[in-house]
Amino acid sequence: MSAIKHIWFDFSETIIRLDKQAHEKLRYGSYAEIVGKAVTSELVEEYESLFKVHKSHSAIFASLGLPDGYWSERYASADPSALLKLANPNIPDVLNRLREIVPISIFSNVMAEKFFPALGIESVWFTHILGPKEVKNPKPALDGFKLMIELSNLPAENILFVGDSVEKELKPAKSLGLLTALMWNTSPEADYSFSDFEEILKLVA
Repeated sequence: MSAIKHIWFDFSETIIRLDKQAHEKLRYGSYAEIVGKAVTSELVEEYESLFKVHKSHSAIFASLGLPDGYWSERYASADPSALLKLANPNIPDVLNRLREIVPISIFSNVMAEKFFPALGIESVWFTHILGPKEVKNPKPALDGFKLMIELSNLPAENILFVGDSVEKELKPAKSLGLLTALMWNTSPEADYSFSDFEEILKLVA
């Protein structure tokens, strides 16, 4: 019997892939508007320097004195079809099958549920959906990962977190004792590595 009793998923670049150009236009445009500058190569460099410090887009905008959910609200108001697409067409089917076997949840720095209808994903499939309204300090801060454990009501070693970033997601998750899976890549830092979303089903079959 599987030791995994609850699976938590990251959203961006794990379940969906961002259109890089559309995403850049949105974040650089939003930043330029706030600081009162034009979008230039210097402004882009300035933004990317901030990203190296804060490690998330949400944290950059929060550092400017904006509400914690500013970036998530801005992101969620964009046209989903222009901004993102499923990382793999089989993801809705796999999630629907997976939830019949083990509880599944989402922990994202953005309001993932805003995009579900355009992706063929149902909010009711998830036991919990954590976003910027519930977690003020975005990944890689530990706040959300601690809340995941609390909400799951399980020992950390029975919870699997599936994400795409070793530094931003897997390392903080592992520091609290969670099992980790890296999606779309491999790393010795991860307990599991997947190149196909459907491989997750084998863990709990």
